[in-house]
Amino acid sequence: MILPTTEVVSHLTAEIKSDHLISPPTTTPPDPIDRLHGNYTNLSERFKLRNKCFKRQYAPLYAARLAAMRPMLEAVARNKWFDVPQVQLNDLQQNKTCVIIGTVFKQMQLKPNILRELSENVNLPPKPERKRYTHQTDVVYLEDETQRISLVGAIDTHETITGTVICAKGKETSGGKFEVEEWSYCGLPAQLNSELAEPVSDDRYVAIISGISLGDPQYDPMPLQLFVDLVTGQLGSLKDQTFYSKVVRLIVAGDSLSKHTRDSTTAKQAKYLTTKTKAASISAAQELDDVLTQLVSCIFVDLMPGQFDPASFSLPQQPLHRCIFPQAAQYTSFQSVTNPYEADIDGISFLGTAGQNVHNIQQYTKLRDAVTIAETTLKCRHIAPTCPDTLGCYPYDEEDPFILRDCPHVYFVGNQKKFDAKMSQGDQGQKTLVVSVPKFFDSHQVVLVNLKDLSCFPVSVATLVGEETVKMERMGGGESEEEGEDEEILLTSTSS
Repeated sequence: MILPTTEVVSHLTAEIKSDHLISPPTTTPPDPIDRLHGNYTNLSERFKLRNKCFKRQYAPLYAARLAAMRPMLEAVARNKWFDVPQVQLNDLQQNKTCVIIGTVFKQMQLKPNILRELSENVNLPPKPERKRYTHQTDVVYLEDETQRISLVGAIDTHETITGTVICAKGKETSGGKFEVEEWSYCGLPAQLNSELAEPVSDDRYVAIISGISLGDPQYDPMPLQLFVDLVTGQLGSLKDQTFYSKVVRLIVAGDSLSKHTRDSTTAKQAKYLTTKTKAASISAAQELDDVLTQLVSCIFVDLMPGQFDPASFSLPQQPLHRCIFPQAAQYTSFQSVTNPYEADIDGISFLGTAGQNVHNIQQYTKLRDAVTIAETTLKCRHIAPTCPDTLGCYPYDEEDPFILRDCPHVYFVGNQKKFDAKMSQGDQGQKTLVVSVPKFFDSHQVVLVNLKDLSCFPVSVATLVGEETVKMERMGGGESEEEGEDEEILLTSTSS
């Protein structure tokens, strides 16, 4: 390999500024860059299980949900149809217009039913798993404390969600069905600080990443390591380091481990056959611990469990045990949190899930857009309405912690197919930024939310292996000049 002379090097770098990656050395050391910090409060206490009891049935949970949400819907019905009487289902009269309130239940022919499968498929191979369970014969019912009734008319069977509590105006037909003229959810709940009385004066960001999927056979460690180096200030120009020093917190929204780390075949084998076998989840957890240790040495990190992480299957998923992360757990900047997760960061309330609630609704309705589904859960004031019918959850008996009492400023759902964001507005001035966070394993994208103006954009970290080039690109942005610019850094390796 022939090295260029000093004169050539000087000529090549003469016009390169000293804050770039390839530049001549400076005589004075650069000024240190301090990371900004924000005030933080964890608001997820209601999602933590204290006295665990799994012997209860789920009927008390539905009863508690309806009892808690009935007063909200009664107020909505009075505002929308003030001259129409509200009645219970056992007091319905044929052809008399009224308003009823209850819980939606969908009778679906294709919905998995273990008892039916056992009775129909004795000694037969299992049916293939479906991605969608909707069918043209699906029927929507409304249940209250007394009985249930079938809904027809101005209501879309394939877009209604089991477990939501609604109010419906209409009348009972001679066939014993309720013909819906109009219906409504609760709408967005009240927002404690809708006007942001004490807004953040400067740009500060919260980063959200999900779906890292460590342990996957196709996992590429380069994009994640590039992001770690970027957010910790080990990579990029002085401008990049200054920008990422404004990231005050990182939220890891579930599925840090891949589904391939859950090997069910090993559990079914005899112990003497697996004595020298190392579980895939162990090496993946160790790798996650190494990554988190690099991050928490520079930034506060909140780690949420997801569908494939070593946590309970039922929502709310409890925090991952700190013994899984012996290195990262030594830092006070590391925090293992619940799923769903709620927090206040510099006066901005964040609420989010690892995406199971959205994925489950996609399976049992014809709704596909993640942001639309997330916004619908806001409007019905319930984070996971399909719990416990088609999505596992803890059998609460006196309360339903998934009911939204306050409207968050930022509502995110992790592990989605693509990035998307929408500002949802309520009738009382509520404003919520709804964010679909893409899986990092597929998209190599991390989402940044600006606490100053709730602008939101993804950071793409892409590797072009064939060209031996690593490319990092910051896309989109808010209203500030710095965010509006598109910038990219090319780190090219050449062989001799």
